[in-house]
This record gives sequence, structure tokens and C-alpha cells, in this order.
Amino acid sequence: MRRRLDVVRFWWLTPALGHEWRRYKGIQRLRPLSGGPWWDSNAKGGAWAYTPPPGLFRKFAQLKLSDDATREAGILAFANEYGDILAEPQEGRMTIADHAPWGEKAFKHAPIGTWYRAIHHMRRTVELWDQINDPHRCGELNQFINRNKGAITYKRVEDTLENGKRKRRTENILIAKGKDVAAYPAPDAVRPARLVLQLEIRRALADTETPSHTIPTLTPEMALLLSPTNLLAYMWLSFARVVSGEIEERPCEMFRRCGNHVYIARGLRRRDRHVTCSAKCRKRKSRDMK
Repeated sequence: MRRRLDVVRFWWLTPALGHEWRRYKGIQRLRPLSGGPWWDSNAKGGAWAYTPPPGLFRKFAQLKLSDDATREAGILAFANEYGDILAEPQEGRMTIADHAPWGEKAFKHAPIGTWYRAIHHMRRTVELWDQINDPHRCGELNQFINRNKGAITYKRVEDTLENGKRKRRTENILIAKGKDVAAYPAPDAVRPARLVLQLEIRRALADTETPSHTIPTLTPEMALLLSPTNLLAYMWLSFARVVSGEIEERPCEMFRRCGNHVYIARGLRRRDRHVTCSAKCRKRKSRDMK
């Protein structure tokens, strides 16, 4: 049976002039820059609508957070290109051009602490997925999968940013105990890691602090469509579709230059499959072949 990539319908807005970091009552977050109504992309300061690439979750997971300057620059660059992860430019005000008082009610955009936590969660889960699928990296799973006293646990290391200070919290999550341990024979760490991966994705999709859920709907033709609530939801849904096998992830044939991946639906005929991520890479490949 052929599967469709267009089962997900999603587009997002990003302000044409980008964002700036602002602080209010100790909370730092991005503020959309504007000089015109958000819906008019031709006006100065308007917003541009676009459809994000499915592999955006990898770029999000790779954002560097080592220090304040690097963290702020990386998040700002990502937001200027792809938008805020939780709210569109116009949300929370009549227009972007509104000179509403700067405050918590001015807009609903994610504070830097939310960006930090979301990036770390995505990075941790994508890294887990890569370790499961790479035979040369499976041994790295043993640092998180522990077996002792007739139980198997997963050591979840969560990084947060509170009041500008980085904090690390460790939590041991029970995977199996007693007779259930026999279902995960040692020294194989891949099988329990797959269960952990499922738990991490389920946790993200059910998160209420940074809502990342997806709304299923039916078209008049009774076709199923999935509508993510925001950009963070879209990235988690894309990742979940890759993990489930619904769509296939392959590196672009010009990966060394672009660093992007190609996503195709399983079951597509060979001539329908793409080997490059963009028109720019297709031209590069054509030039190299010549």
C-alpha cells in the first residue's frame, strides 16, 4: 500500500524583519520585529508563510547551548528563519504593529527556558534514535540502560534553564521488573531502548507545558489529515513518523555540503523518490556529474 506524505497539513508564519531578545520581569524571550500588519507579507514588517521541511527536528536538536551568547545567537537565527516554536507572530495582539505595553500578555511566544528545555529533549530523543539504528553506537546505550536487582531502568538526564542558570536533573524510569525482565535479555540494550524511545515521544506529544499535540481531522472525502498546533508539534510529529517507519529518512546525496535529509513515503515508486533535498542541491549534483 502506498503511503502519503501529505497526510500532515501545516504552515507557519515568521516575521519578515525577524526577532529580538527582550526581558520582562526577569523572563527573556523573543519578540517579533514589525512595522506593518502581520498578514501583509508585502508590507514592511509583515510575516511570511511557509511549510517547514520534515527534517527540521534535526536542525532544532543540533542548536548549540553551551553559553549565553552561543545559545541566544543560535535560537535567534533559528527563529528568524523558521519562526517561534509555540506562537505565530500575530498571536496575543491585534497586529504586530500594535504598540501594546511590553508584558506577559503582549504575546504567547516561548521564553528562553522553554526553548532550552525543548531543544534538550529533542536532542536527547534524536540521539537515542541514532544510537539504536547505528550498530557502531549501540554500546552507548548501556550508559542509560541499567540492570540491577531484577529490574531494568532508564536513566533520564534532563537539562533546564532556571533564572539564567543551567540545572541538571536525573530521573530513573522503570522499564521492567520481575518476570518482565526476561523479555529484555542481556546484554541487548536496543530492545529496552526502543521502549524508552516510545516513552520519550509519547511524553513530548502529551506535554502540557509546551503544547505539542496534533489535531486529527477528516476531509469531506473522508481522508485523514493531521494538523499540528505549532512548530514544535510539527517537529515532534515528523520525528514520530520517521521512527514509526511511516516515512523514510535518508541523507541528501549532497549531504556533505548541505547537511540535510530527504524524507519520502514508503511504498513510492522509484521514479517518485527524491535523492536531493532542494533545487539548489539538484543543481549541485548535476554540475558534479558533468
